[in-house]
Amino acid sequence: MIEFAPLMTLEVTHAYYGGRSPDFEFTTPSPTQRLLAGGRLLAKTREAMLTVLYEKDTVRVDGRTLQFGLKLVNPYFGNFSVLPFAPGEGLALYANRGADPAVLQPPVALLLDAANAEDAELLREGLFGVVEIDIDPAFYDAPPAFEIAFAARAETLKYYVVARGYTTTQFNQLDVTDVNPDAEPGRPIAFDRVAASAFGAGDLPAALLGGAGAAVALFRSAAPVARRERPRKRIQLARNTEVLVAQLPQPGPAAATADLVIHLSK
Repeated sequence: MIEFAPLMTLEVTHAYYGGRSPDFEFTTPSPTQRLLAGGRLLAKTREAMLTVLYEKDTVRVDGRTLQFGLKLVNPYFGNFSVLPFAPGEGLALYANRGADPAVLQPPVALLLDAANAEDAELLREGLFGVVEIDIDPAFYDAPPAFEIAFAARAETLKYYVVARGYTTTQFNQLDVTDVNPDAEPGRPIAFDRVAASAFGAGDLPAALLGGAGAAVALFRSAAPVARRERPRKRIQLARNTEVLVAQLPQPGPAAATADLVIHLSK
């Protein structure tokens, strides 16, 4: 009977999801495919986690390097993620060449040479990044769990309220409030009200939002708010004690900005 045991695992996590990220696929370049075959290793992906297994009672491959590609499969990833490098600065290279071989170091920029056959293969894959794991002898007894962690992009949350049929007094009574009943980090979110006449260069033009007969105001978060997959509940639009919108929308993954327009009419 052939027995296999884990040598290492690799996963990508993201604060946007609060856990494992489904935004990437792992690829295995040709040199690593040959190393896996020659070293009697298996690389399997399940539920967005890569696991490398080794065959017990066989020759170990200490000191060799496993290389895996990170292929981005979500076209909206940049809308909600803090990227390690700007486009064109190179691929993100993650490696375990620090003091602790069981931990990946922060990424460095990797520039590939199309004239090199191995680099050319990586370029054809259209990768976001590359992971290089130097196999340490300790992995066979204590398989490390490698993690690449992404932070969520934080930006000012803006609600543009466009109201028709409201008197000036009624319009001035509108307010956006974060009614958070739970002790959630970063809550409640405070909002500042900005009159249309005080919109800045980074705000949507008030004239394009309302038009004739409409009143426009901006409710802007006092601090940047991190993107997340699950909307924050109970960010409300109200007039005095009357709740007009119990759950205001929040930017989804396809939204490049956190500018949201809310229309009201009486």
